[in-house]
Amino acid sequence: MALYSPHASGLGNSAAYQVSGKPYAFTGAAPVNSGDPTEIVFPTVTKQITFINNGATGEDIKIGFSHAGVDGSGATANYILVQPLVDGGVPLTLDTKITKLYIISHDASDTGAYSLYAALTGVPNEDLPNSWLGSAGVGGTKP
Repeated sequence: MALYSPHASGLGNSAAYQVSGKPYAFTGAAPVNSGDPTEIVFPTVTKQITFINNGATGEDIKIGFSHAGVDGSGATANYILVQPLVDGGVPLTLDTKITKLYIISHDASDTGAYSLYAALTGVPNEDLPNSWLGSAGVGGTKP
């Protein structure tokens, strides 16, 4: 006789990523590059994120997966530069499992506005406590 054994959603559970995600929307303004990046902590592990730079002409925004990644330079720079829609930029959609995202303006004079949408899984953040921190392409801890 088989016994019922419920399994919770987990990081390696493919079913958590095959269904539609729970919607999560966020808007804000990226701090200037001379300040600390904005850290967005998602309620659960993401399935997908879409980032839109709504800023004015020339207000590029850096997004990354660690403080050091968006704040660094040279070999420690691990970020994606997103141009504003008014400059021909497009929304950036990433299928990725993360719990945190870091945002900062590319230039010390920029204060770009942005919108963020995430599709959330049922996977708790405890399953990915460091959100890939220290992994290649992500970056290390806060300097």
